[in-house]
Order: sequence, then structure tokens, then C-alpha cells
Amino acid sequence: MDFYIDQLKTFSSELPLVLNKLLKQLNEDAVPLNETDIKNMILSSANYLFVARRSDTKEIVGMLTLVVYRIPVWKKGWLEDLVVDKKYRNKGIATKLIHHAIAKAKAEAVLSLNFTSSPQRENANRLYERLGFKKRDTNTYRILL
Repeated sequence: MDFYIDQLKTFSSELPLVLNKLLKQLNEDAVPLNETDIKNMILSSANYLFVARRSDTKEIVGMLTLVVYRIPVWKKGWLEDLVVDKKYRNKGIATKLIHHAIAKAKAEAVLSLNFTSSPQRENANRLYERLGFKKRDTNTYRILL
């Protein structure tokens, strides 16, 4: 079974159901995406919403978002919400998604690419380290609004 990576550039009626199914596997508390949310992500010049698809059926089986933004020091990027459907894990799909996002970030002249991951996601953290991400010694702060 082969897979390929595609950047979502247009909305289709399948997306809310498919993307929300993936999001629930990533985080049970995820706020479901509606049509407007997805369209806004696709249309945003800062967002690159990548999906992994089966080559034979075109079914979406994974996703990753690259967010690119400019700060005074340089252009930065964040990778967010990497998830592969549980039926398709351990097939190299997450690696393909990350490599695709890294290539796009390089093409956009991004100088640093950040990714956060919960410590209990041991397999995911090992993957990120294998792909060259280094754990940073920094504090992350959040305020819920």
C-alpha cells in the first residue's frame, strides 16, 4: 500500500468528517472543525495543511499543519497536530508528512522549525529525534483565553 502527501488548497464536503475523525485520535478534547474553520485554514497564507492519502483510494489517513510566520529576528515555523489514523500507523506516513513539511519550510526560507509533543507520546518523541529535531531547554507558557 502506497501513500502520498498533498497540501489541501480547496475545501471539499468530506473534510469536516475526515479531519475531525483524525483530530479525535490526537486529542479527545479537540474542538471539532466546521466548514468555516477548514476554509480559513486552507485560505490562510500562514497555514499549510498537509494530508497523507492512500494512493489507490485517495482516502485521507493522516495530517499535519505547518504554520509559517515572520518575527523581527527571522522567519519561523511550527508543526502542529500531526496525526495518522490508527489503522495506518507504523507505515512511515508520519515521517513522510514531516519530511514534506520540512521541505516546504525550507522553500519558504524558514530558519527554525518548532514542534511540541507531550512526554507520554514516547513513540512520537523518538520519531522526532530520529528526524533531527532536538529537545529544547526552554519553558513553554500558556494562557487560556
